[in-house]
Amino acid sequence: MTQKRISHSRSRLSPSASIQQPSNPGGLAALAALGAFSALWSLFLWAQLVVARSGGTAFCAAGEGAGGCAALWDSPFAATVHRFTGLPLAGWGLVWGVAAFVFPLLSLLRLAQRLPATNFVWAGRWMAVSGAVVVFLLISISAAEHTLCPGCAVVYALVTGYAGVILLTWQEMSRQGARRGLFLAAGATGVLSLLLLHPGLETPRRSTSEAGKEALANRSGTGDPERDREIRALVASLTPKHKQTLSDSLYIYRASPELALPPPRALLVPAQGALVRITEVTDVLCVQCASLYRTLTALQERLPPGSFTLEQRHYPLDTGCNPRARVRHGRSARCMAASVAICLERSKNAAELVGALFENQAGLTEERVYELATPYLSRTSLERCVGSPETRAKLADDLELAYRYHAKGLPLVLVNGRRGTSFGPFLHAMVLTRGAAFHPAFEALPEPNTRVDLR
Repeated sequence: MTQKRISHSRSRLSPSASIQQPSNPGGLAALAALGAFSALWSLFLWAQLVVARSGGTAFCAAGEGAGGCAALWDSPFAATVHRFTGLPLAGWGLVWGVAAFVFPLLSLLRLAQRLPATNFVWAGRWMAVSGAVVVFLLISISAAEHTLCPGCAVVYALVTGYAGVILLTWQEMSRQGARRGLFLAAGATGVLSLLLLHPGLETPRRSTSEAGKEALANRSGTGDPERDREIRALVASLTPKHKQTLSDSLYIYRASPELALPPPRALLVPAQGALVRITEVTDVLCVQCASLYRTLTALQERLPPGSFTLEQRHYPLDTGCNPRARVRHGRSARCMAASVAICLERSKNAAELVGALFENQAGLTEERVYELATPYLSRTSLERCVGSPETRAKLADDLELAYRYHAKGLPLVLVNGRRGTSFGPFLHAMVLTRGAAFHPAFEALPEPNTRVDLR
């Protein structure tokens, strides 16, 4: 019976596969351990990056503090990688570590079952090659930019150790397995990067050191004496209560991560070349949203043409079209108004329609929404557009934008991709400073209330 079991197990491997099977389980276990530790350390570095970018103090290895880590994290190369791939360098370290852990582990499992493991072994080898190349590239860039990141050096050492174990345990294996292993390594890297894309996009791209540079750059003002005088006059005209609100608004704005905004889609106030982009995320029956619309309309009339662009996005507070809303309002006007506004967002009358919707908040129904919109588009065309997949997709994009900023209430106000408030003097100041969070005039404001929740 025992002889039959052994014969059956051996029969599961072809003669060539038996010869080419990896014969060093200890080496595979070491590779799995190195990959796992690299993934965990990269995850730690990613968390520290978020802490640093959110205004906290990051911990870096060897008691170095945040300086060297921040220098690499804020380097042009790191910023370019994050901008074009959606993942920071630490995120790519996590991708590599998980893949480098999984392939040796799968090889060990296959060996334990007496199954061919050649493809997985080769995948691990390709991960070693890619890791070594990237480490060499990062060290070269660090040397050229005169930056040193001890925390990152831990990852470099782990990757180098991984490649060393691969070389020390090398044995000839099928070249066909090499091709399959390359596909496995590339596929795993692609899948893992997609899985991490959402947290990568959520990772702030603006560091506290950049905020400090902005503060220094704006210590002397905007460079335009007329605008500087207007900012000082604006601050001086506020009551003590409103000065506190402006200070609190600036605190929220400075602490906000600067997330990449999608291309503007619905410009209620177009302005070619404007340096300030205000995005309002609203609900048609939100009283504060209507107040914000009136504030921005007054601001547009007061400032020179082209001072800012204004785009509207929608967040209907109705589970009928917004799964994260808390209330189901039945056939309320919230979802319908958002869809109708999307249908007319390219119209020259878009702003007029939005104003009419806000003015008719009291008793607004679906039928009344159509009545307000039909002067600009026929009822048949509106109904077709409201039910179209394109309109639903645009509304889903608006909801996703609000989710990214963890909207807890409306209106959600964004200035150049950073969260602000609907406070009129704050928006006025941001337009005058062209989005700069620091100005000498702001030094006259009281200390902010860090626990404030403004919209």
